[in-house]
Amino acid sequence: MNIRRATPADAAALVAHIKGIVSEPVRTTPLDPDEVMTVEQEKGLLEQFAASERAVMLVAEDGGEIVGDFTLRAISPRRALQHVASLGMSVRASHRRRGIGRALVEAGIEWARGIGITRVELYVFADNAPAIALYEALGFVHEGRRRHFVRFGDTYVDDLVMARLLD
Repeated sequence: MNIRRATPADAAALVAHIKGIVSEPVRTTPLDPDEVMTVEQEKGLLEQFAASERAVMLVAEDGGEIVGDFTLRAISPRRALQHVASLGMSVRASHRRRGIGRALVEAGIEWARGIGITRVELYVFADNAPAIALYEALGFVHEGRRRHFVRFGDTYVDDLVMARLLD
């Protein structure tokens, strides 16, 4: 497994990865298959990440295939909030419980420390017990619950707010 910074050249592979994530039977992201970015849109997003000093996108590769992605970005350019970043992550079901998520979060936290981020927050579906356990093991604590935050058809899912203060 290899973890590295994503580049605009990864656009097609990232779109394929996200299409795989949203087509899995257990939903882990509030994204429908028809909402996945096009390759050109993804390339534009990757160019924005590459140009930003306050955001990073990482990918995890296994045998040259992207099997995980991770984003971390400062939530605001305002001086009073520049120490806070929000993370997002996905790992293909076929590659979960192999340490990929942990490696992505640890690499992202190392990057965050390097730019002066002291608080990292995330949102996770309340029914995603494996992800919650990983985040707790990595020092994230529960700070809140957004009830009925996500709706899939007639089903609502609560979202947990978790955060970690960096030393």
